[in-house]
Amino acid sequence: MFQIVVLEIIRCRKDNGSKVVVWGRKVPNVLWQIYCSAAFLLLGMAFSQLSTDIIKYMVGRLRPHFYTVCQPVFGNGMTCEKIDKNFHRYVEDYRCTGGTERQLKEMRLSFPSGHSSFSMYTMLYFALYLQARWHSCSNTKILKHAVQFLAVLSSVAVAMSRISDYKHHWSDVLGGLTLGATVAIITARCFSGIFDKTGRHQQQLEGSKISAELTNLNLNNGNNV
Repeated sequence: MFQIVVLEIIRCRKDNGSKVVVWGRKVPNVLWQIYCSAAFLLLGMAFSQLSTDIIKYMVGRLRPHFYTVCQPVFGNGMTCEKIDKNFHRYVEDYRCTGGTERQLKEMRLSFPSGHSSFSMYTMLYFALYLQARWHSCSNTKILKHAVQFLAVLSSVAVAMSRISDYKHHWSDVLGGLTLGATVAIITARCFSGIFDKTGRHQQQLEGSKISAELTNLNLNNGNNV
């Protein structure tokens, strides 16, 4: 969020205090741009988190450390210490002898990984935002792409830590990364309009160049006559 605010301030510093009309009132353009950028970022964040929670409660997959926390006792009195006799057997009748109520609830919310989906959404959206808003010259183009790469890499690192900490299966992490990336792309391309604004800006520049070229052409023709 902080980086987006800074980038919008830099982008709008040449506006000379220009204002836009919002709900019948004039507000500085820089404040409006910051508001729009932050609003769509938070909107997509809400969509990502809501989708993650809905899928978690619908699937109810057990986490990798479920047995360690739950320490289940099966209906026939058998424990995990004699798990070889229950191998490849689907068990429904059991009770947990360890863990708090909250821990046991969390043990059934493995898919998809919430950390993976949240980190991927925020970092990929930030990378897409830089692609649309940071109109870099040749001197800063490498810097822009380096920041984008590091942002996405940090989200992948967070996701991998969930596997190494035995909090999620690899498929949970993959599902979270996919969900976060999907929401980020849809939010950036369809909702926020940051790429449309860039396109319109480029069209305006191209139109101005064409008009200037036609004007010069007419002047040259007039002088030749």
